[in-house]
Formats: sequence, C-alpha cells, structure tokens
Amino acid sequence: MNITIGENIRKLRKLRGVTQEALADRLNVTPQAISRWESEAGFPAIEYLPDLAGFFGISVDELLGVKLSEREARREEIYNAVSRIEDRGYVPDDVGFLRDAHAEFPGDQTIRFALANALASGSGDRQPEKAGVQEAEKILWDLVRQADHDDFRFSCIKRLAVMYKDYWHDEHGYEEIVSMLPEISSCREFFLSDYFGGANQTEVVQQDVLRKLSQWFSCVLRDYVCFGLPNEPETWNSKLDWLDWVISFCEQCMRLVSGKDAGMLEGNIAVLHRYKATYYVALGEADEALSALEAMCDHAGKVPGEPAPGVRKPLVPDNESHNLAWYCLSCMNQDRYDPIHNTPRFRAVVERLTALSR
Repeated sequence: MNITIGENIRKLRKLRGVTQEALADRLNVTPQAISRWESEAGFPAIEYLPDLAGFFGISVDELLGVKLSEREARREEIYNAVSRIEDRGYVPDDVGFLRDAHAEFPGDQTIRFALANALASGSGDRQPEKAGVQEAEKILWDLVRQADHDDFRFSCIKRLAVMYKDYWHDEHGYEEIVSMLPEISSCREFFLSDYFGGANQTEVVQQDVLRKLSQWFSCVLRDYVCFGLPNEPETWNSKLDWLDWVISFCEQCMRLVSGKDAGMLEGNIAVLHRYKATYYVALGEADEALSALEAMCDHAGKVPGEPAPGVRKPLVPDNESHNLAWYCLSCMNQDRYDPIHNTPRFRAVVERLTALSR
C-alpha cells in the first residue's frame, strides 16, 4: 500500500495509542515537528528514520509505505494468538512462539509483555525457571520505563509486584513496586464517581465503575475481617458473620450491575465462601465447611470468561472462571482442610474445581 510517510507516522502512532508529545520526547524533537510531519508540512530528516522505524517495530521500508498492510495484518494475527494464550493461561511452551514474534516486531510492547508473562509462568505444580523469571523481570522493568501509556505501565508494575511477592518472596521490593501505583483517589473510576457524580456517563461506563469499586471494596472488607481483626478462637464466629455481610453486599451490588459485569462479582463471592470454610474447619463444623466449599464452586462456575461489551479486557486476566478455579484448587492442598480431606463431599469439590480449571 503506497502511502506517504506522514500518513504512516500518524496511522502507526494512533494504532499504538501514542501521543505526539510522547513520540516527540522519544525522538528528542518538539511535538510541533511531529505535527508537521503528519500533516506533510515537512518531513523527518533521514537520520530520524531508523529511530522512528524502531519505535514502531517496523523496517524503514515499511515506514516509507512498503507493504504496510501486510505487516499490520501479520501483527494482528500475532495479537489474536496472544489473546487466545491469555484466555487459557500462559505456559512455558508459549515462550518459543513469543520469542519468534518478538524477533519479527522487536519494538512491540504488547508482544514483549506477553513474552515476559510466558517466561515467568509455571506448568502445573512446577515453578517457573529462575532464568526465565530473571529475563521476564528485565523485560518488565524496561517496559515500565518505556510504556507509551499509563494503563500499560501499571499492568507491568502489577506483574512485577506479583513476581516479587510470589517468586522472589521479597516483601520490601514488593512494597516499593506497589508504591509506584497511584492511590485510589487518582484513578479514573474514583474521579468519575466523585467529581462528575455519574453525569454524562454512558450506562456501560457506570456499570463498569460500579463493578470495579464494589469488587475492590469487598476485597478490602474481606482482608480487614480476616487479617485486620484479632484472630482468636472466640472471634471466629464474629468473623463468619462479617463475611456473610460482605457476601450480602456483593449480592446487592450484583442487583445493580447487569449482565457479564455482574458475573465478575461472583469471583469475589466464591473466595469469600472459601474463607468461611477455613473458619468452619477450625471450629470443627465439618458440614458447614463443606457447604461453604460447595457454594464456592457454585459461584466460581458463574464467573464469565470475558468482560461485558464495551468494557476493556485487562492485560492480566485474574478473575476469569478457570483462573479462579485453579487458585481455589491450589488452596485445597492446605493442611487446614485435613479434617475433611477424605470425605466424599470434599473429593467432589476437588473434582468440580479440576473441571473448571481446565
């Protein structure tokens, strides 16, 4: 497709979601220069062409308009493959494909992020290789510094935080990385709710804000009840009452949030029932514990695999049904469940979670 370099720069910049200011900063030129190039009031000097091409992950020939459509079709093909990988969960076998994709598009941040996820992934009960995690960490730190927009940068920061917490077991590093994320008063959902009070928002946006805030609030309540309040045998019944209240809160929110957005709260309820089961086991109430685990399975199976139309899918899916089931299944190996581990009802719970986690 033979188009001019100015049109190509504009198209590629918008495709990546990059502002003129961000591109100008990367090339050490003024935003006005980028504007002139895109409007064809001027053209970039030849020494800028390699940097421009590298920024967009293409060759200089492609930047000049040679076979751009074929190149972008190939990129889209890789993006679709990455999306399918995300849907089923990263495994080490994905590394080879993603390395090849990275070699084709070395400047593409989405592909590099996917490669980092694959490198840091385990398989079944096997932990990821240390060398893979180290390489993934380096990629993620590079992406944090180079990210073209904040949402993507924050996704990289969150992935790093999980890595430091779960793999390196570095609490200090984990806390420092988490501090790089904005506090809640700076997030768009809080701003839209607090400042505009819902005015001029579409129903899809309102539903998304309500779902996110209710998910967050229920998680904070759950963690405060379980870890913030005193944890002595005489407090466990009180904690169970509080967990029931949080479940009721989620159910009330689901009445306000429609469709698949509401289904995302099912994951919160599933985890709350798992926490209830741990207290019931500690209290010696086996039947109640098993009922809570069965309720956990019921709600885990209702979590949708995709967000509602118009709601952007997160870069790191963490609340889809199979991922949630895998998390709950891994918890069933904890010693706390030994008193009910050999019962038929517990085995049935494990079978249900195994089926959901595939």
